[in-house]
Amino acid sequence: MTNLIEQLKGSVIVSCQARQGDPFDAPHFIAEFAKSAEIAGAKAVRINREENIRAVKRSVHLPVIGIRKREVEGHSVFITPGMQDVQEVIDAGAEIVALDGTARPRPGGESLKTLIDYCHARGVVVLADIATVSDAEYAFRQGADMIATTLAGYTEDTRTKTLPDFELLREAVKLVPIPVLLEGGIVDPEQVTVAFHSGAHAVVIGKAVTMPHFIARRFVEKAQSFKF
Repeated sequence: MTNLIEQLKGSVIVSCQARQGDPFDAPHFIAEFAKSAEIAGAKAVRINREENIRAVKRSVHLPVIGIRKREVEGHSVFITPGMQDVQEVIDAGAEIVALDGTARPRPGGESLKTLIDYCHARGVVVLADIATVSDAEYAFRQGADMIATTLAGYTEDTRTKTLPDFELLREAVKLVPIPVLLEGGIVDPEQVTVAFHSGAHAVVIGKAVTMPHFIARRFVEKAQSFKF
């Protein structure tokens, strides 16, 4: 596990995901995004759902950070929230499992530590997605191997945050002795430089490179703002 974590140091990780109903929401498309990320030099990919993980593992040689997004009414935790989700992600071939790293209650009632211990028993690295500095400390104490700023801006107490959350990154790097990844809101290559200057172990980039309608919209909006 240590070797895998070291391999990610100073790297770009590409989150290859599509929202439900998006034109690219199909395993073969996700696998093609992963291939493109590999060609570009990414060192890992972040993939949602078992069928997509399996398709990617057949197509690329990169480590997969596997997640299972599952929304349950009455619960705010939705990133790989329970034991069944963790098992599915690992069985599909993910070398790293990303979990909600907050102390919020989980739909199945399992603790974060229970899920982390299970991952470690299966020989899998755990990446804890966090939103605050207190989340970072909590996830570290539960045994997470790495943390990522993924949930900044998506929890009730961080909705007003400006992304990327460089402040959270810097504070977390100072607080916990495990690698911290910057994820969320990276749309400019210069932000990658800032992230590494701020102590990031790696950066995770998603919609800026794998969401065609988001990319196209940036240009369309610029055209629409022009006054003829």
